[in-house]
Amino acid sequence: MKLSRIALAMLVAAPFAAANAGVTVTPLMLGYHWYPEDTQDKMRNEALTNRDTTGANIPGGVALVNDLSVGAAIGLELTPWLQAEVEYQQTKADAQHNERNSPNEFGFPYNGVPYDAKHETLSGNLIATTDVFTGNYDSKVKPYALIGGGYSRITVDNPGYDYRSYDTIGNLGAGVLWQLNDALTLRTEARATHNFDNNWWEGQGIAALQVVLGGHLKPAAPVAPVEPIAPPPPPVVEPTPEPTPEPQQLTEDLKMELRVFFDTNKSNIKEQYKPEVAKVAQKLQEYPNATAMIEGHTDNTGPRKLNERLSMARANSVKSMLVGQYGIDGSRLTTQGYAWDRPIAPNNTKEGRAMNRRVYAVITGSRTVTVPADQVPTTAPAATATTE
Repeated sequence: MKLSRIALAMLVAAPFAAANAGVTVTPLMLGYHWYPEDTQDKMRNEALTNRDTTGANIPGGVALVNDLSVGAAIGLELTPWLQAEVEYQQTKADAQHNERNSPNEFGFPYNGVPYDAKHETLSGNLIATTDVFTGNYDSKVKPYALIGGGYSRITVDNPGYDYRSYDTIGNLGAGVLWQLNDALTLRTEARATHNFDNNWWEGQGIAALQVVLGGHLKPAAPVAPVEPIAPPPPPVVEPTPEPTPEPQQLTEDLKMELRVFFDTNKSNIKEQYKPEVAKVAQKLQEYPNATAMIEGHTDNTGPRKLNERLSMARANSVKSMLVGQYGIDGSRLTTQGYAWDRPIAPNNTKEGRAMNRRVYAVITGSRTVTVPADQVPTTAPAATATTE
């Protein structure tokens, strides 16, 4: 397949890749491409097999001339500090022929004339930021290192000369990601590329604007130590002259609901709902065997796969807060994302969509308490609560 077709396929695939958070799309990469002075010598042997319009052998290769490069890339954030990308670049460089022998001897009429040349590369790269060492994932300036490899094609076309070079390449680079906001990142990079088949090094300076679809991946929230809530003291039975009846143990059932609503395409819990999550955490601590089923939901805006992932991220946000801030055992919490499959309001109005962007949780359990015999109710009590 031609490299130009591969580049077109990358751009066509970009909208479909938006179904997953952490997808990076770089629609335009601009750079300057430096070539070594000995490119003619490296390509000389193959060039000798070509002939000019007079039928004479071409005495030597061509020297590629430094020029601007353009490209595009699509990638995926594997972790908050590591991303992988597929990249296509093209340099429309001139190729200068430098004849090593007398033109009269070979009859070659094109000495020193620049030819049309096209250099295309298709690479797979890994980009690792220094966040892995610093842990500062909220930084807006992220230095990074790049390593990759791929395929190169050099084409020189002109009357009387036709040259192709198909080569394997390796990339090494360093740069900085400048995060302008949650969706846009400016990328600057210095890169060295080794052409293994021709055994030379090339250099590039690159600048690009990177678009992040679905938001950046975030590190897991650290588990903060939480002071345990002391259980309520047992009831005090005042002594009386009369015989005291034996206390009895009763089972109290717990059933509690939680509803948290979210902004469009967001999974972070807004401040107004954090006290409601805290109430759920308190009940889970009072009822040690209680469990919670946490459901994430979305409206019908955007692609299906993006909403599946977003609904799961909303459910996990509530779970992370219960585990990280209140010390609840994660094995007691079950999460499930339903995308837009279970709306509670019509999705054709702004108000209805706002109601559907939610997390709904049901908390159930029981506990055993000891009460005096004269205070035992005829029906076992049930602790129920609904928080919205």
